Amino acid sequence: MNDTILEEINQLISEKDFTQAKILLEEILREDEQNVENLKLLGLCNVNLHLYDQGRINFETVIKYAQDDASSWFYLANCYDALSDFTYAETAYLKVIELREEYFDAYKNLSILYIKTQQFEKAINTIDKAISLSPNNATLYFIKGTTHMAEQKIAECIDAFEKSIELDSSQSQVYNNLGTAYILLKNYDKALENYEKATLTDKSNSITYYNIGSIFQLKGDFENACINYQKAYEIEKNDNYLIALALCQFKHKSFDKAAENYEILAKKYPEKLNFKYNLACCQEKLGNLKQAIDILEHIVSKEPKSIQTILKLATLYINTNRLNDAKNAYEKIVKQGAANQEIYYDYAILCMKTNDLDLAEKIFKKIVTLNPNFAPAHKDLGIIYLNRNQFDYAKEEFEAAYKLEPENKDIVFEYANYLHAISDFIKADEMYEFVLEKSPENANFLTFAAINKMVLNNNELAYSMLLKALSKAPNNDFILFLLGKAAYLCKDYDNAKLYLVKSYEINPNDEIENILALCYFNIGNFQQANQLFLKLLTANQNNTMLLLNSAKCYEQIGDKDKALEQLEKAVKIFPDFEEAHELIRKLS
Repeated sequence: MNDTILEEINQLISEKDFTQAKILLEEILREDEQNVENLKLLGLCNVNLHLYDQGRINFETVIKYAQDDASSWFYLANCYDALSDFTYAETAYLKVIELREEYFDAYKNLSILYIKTQQFEKAINTIDKAISLSPNNATLYFIKGTTHMAEQKIAECIDAFEKSIELDSSQSQVYNNLGTAYILLKNYDKALENYEKATLTDKSNSITYYNIGSIFQLKGDFENACINYQKAYEIEKNDNYLIALALCQFKHKSFDKAAENYEILAKKYPEKLNFKYNLACCQEKLGNLKQAIDILEHIVSKEPKSIQTILKLATLYINTNRLNDAKNAYEKIVKQGAANQEIYYDYAILCMKTNDLDLAEKIFKKIVTLNPNFAPAHKDLGIIYLNRNQFDYAKEEFEAAYKLEPENKDIVFEYANYLHAISDFIKADEMYEFVLEKSPENANFLTFAAINKMVLNNNELAYSMLLKALSKAPNNDFILFLLGKAAYLCKDYDNAKLYLVKSYEINPNDEIENILALCYFNIGNFQQANQLFLKLLTANQNNTMLLLNSAKCYEQIGDKDKALEQLEKAVKIFPDFEEAHELIRKLS
């Protein structure tokens, strides 16, 4: 009866039906639990079913009765190895070799165990012994190469892998590992060559395409990197491949595709907020700032101490002109005590932009207290004091900033603005010239330097500078106004009128209307000029110059009575207005 069952068991094992074979073995072992052969067969079934702890018990029992059975020691070692009981596994493998010196697999497994436990010298000695027993075995050289790679001996590692390929050129994994070794040497071309050979031996190995993608990414060829990461993901839906693909798509500026993949990852792993963060970055690049802000606000609600996310959110608030929200975001960081000098500085700048100058001043002072040599903070303190007409304080801060960084064009520019404000136009001109040498195309530098030139009566140069500034900012109403003013001073009234009208269309104001009226007067359009002067007088009834200019228009039109009426108003307001008296005498 037992012979029939054993025959059936052996048949089941040959068919790899280890579950059914195990059931039958356990039945017959109940009658003879010390039967060594049956215990060995049961242990073999448990090993193949990955029931290593049960297999361990089986083979420990076997070797009690058959201590010289090398194969049982080998399977027992396998069980210890799988259970991470490496000390017992090593002892068991060594026992196998002691009993049967030519037991090839024992050397192989023992060397792999030594690699896992980072006993590299023992691993090499063991694998070399195995190679002496089987010198043409490609797998042994593969293991040797893997050992050398683990101990960072790349040259020896490459030699071993190449020997393995020489013995068997069909090993996809060896080509992959060889490629990785060349990456460590930064020989990307050689690495790529080996990865491509790996695809020829096994087109279904996803890791090969992933490795090829990594090479292209290292070389900055993001298009081909994306192609290969995509292939890897199509073969095996491995999320690591999708993460690499999404990152590479972002670098390739395929923001829409990257967004799709980050959305997949964010839904699959809602607890991993970095995927949501990357999705927000994609939406930002796509111009979907509201979606990006919504995502980042959600992340901050989950991780209120994430400085990186808060800073990114603040940047988007600034880009959407939500300056107070940006300021509040920086305030959160400051309250956490996580602010560094750069964050304090950006926070202070936002305070300036939101007209919270008192807080801005307080923060800038804190910065210069912590770091007296931080020139930009001195410069911005100077700007605050200048806006308040606190010229002595402004001078102190601008001089401190300039002393620290005399080559910093932004500092020199703001110092020049201060000098212009205190009417030191010649010194200001020197500083404006300096910044324009550094940045001759900067529209802001050109504009304010031109204003200073006009004060120095160098109107033609101011005109040319403003034309250059306008080419950089064609819809800037302030530059258009200044161009009109410069053209007027150069007596180029037609062009002055053109620029002033364009400026007025963007930002209408009294100053533009006044100079425009003067342009109309000088080109002989006295009616149009007077209409503008009269319009200005409705809100500025006591402006004697407007009254005088209106009178001059009436004079040219031929309406002396109206002219005298305007002049009488002017001298009543300002009795010593000699120019008005002179015109009255002329018209009387």
